[in-house]
Amino acid sequence: MRISVERLVAFSAVVTLAAIALMVVSIVFPKPILLVMAMSLGQGIGTLSLALYLLAIALDLQAGRREEAEDVVPPAPPPPPVPPAV
Repeated sequence: MRISVERLVAFSAVVTLAAIALMVVSIVFPKPILLVMAMSLGQGIGTLSLALYLLAIALDLQAGRREEAEDVVPPAPPPPPVPPAV
């Protein structure tokens, strides 16, 4: 199963929004348990989204290098030598 870069970035964005939602909830309803959840779970989820995004960048760069390698045309052979003028 191949993971596309677009799906990875979209999933990273959704996970980022979940982490931001956790942090917003802890600000709107400042209870100790929500603060602890935002600081620990929110940071973990945010770190996961960053890792997914960096993985997407690495996969995209790797695919770009592969495409460049396929586009390379071998050099033309050298022209035949010209006979000396008499």
